[in-house]
Amino acid sequence: MKNVIYALLVLCAFSLPAFGQQDFEFNGGYQHASGDQGLDGFTAGAGWNPLPQFQLYLTYDGLYDHSTLGSFALTQVGLTVVNSHMQEILTGPRLFLPGLWKGHGRVEGHRLIPYLDAGFGEARLHTELRQPLIGTVQAADTAFAWALGGGMDYRIYPHWTIRGDLGLLRTHFVESGQSRVRLGLGVVWSVRSRAQ
Repeated sequence: MKNVIYALLVLCAFSLPAFGQQDFEFNGGYQHASGDQGLDGFTAGAGWNPLPQFQLYLTYDGLYDHSTLGSFALTQVGLTVVNSHMQEILTGPRLFLPGLWKGHGRVEGHRLIPYLDAGFGEARLHTELRQPLIGTVQAADTAFAWALGGGMDYRIYPHWTIRGDLGLLRTHFVESGQSRVRLGLGVVWSVRSRAQ
């Protein structure tokens, strides 16, 4: 994973002389993933467009869940609390598809641009179980993760965009695979104006 990030940084550094022809973006927002009683949190990332409709991106998600299993509260087992924290870092390509909406992609002067993306990287899940009889039990695992999905950019100002995305996140904790639905809503700021 580190080698992929280093390769992206080297590509970015060599592209700086042609900076005026390319675009960089920074984004952040809300992220949800199913599984482990549903995890909610934030996403932050960056993207580099060497071509107008093609982007290489890097994203980090920090997702949390704090659940109480109240069905055991009145038994000898007692109140059980589960805390989960999942982190993931993914990098990969994103392909924008403005041609699909030609002539229909404008809403009151704003622009809708659909996209498809794929990401590969690493995920870490840390879970803590607190229960009066057994005390606190913790477990954690770090494993390969990949995601496939897509979404829609809605340009609100030349440098500002609202991004909604939906996809499949596949994690591989404890040597077995888990499929999760991934849903996000965020804000994107781009260095170059996207006012076409």
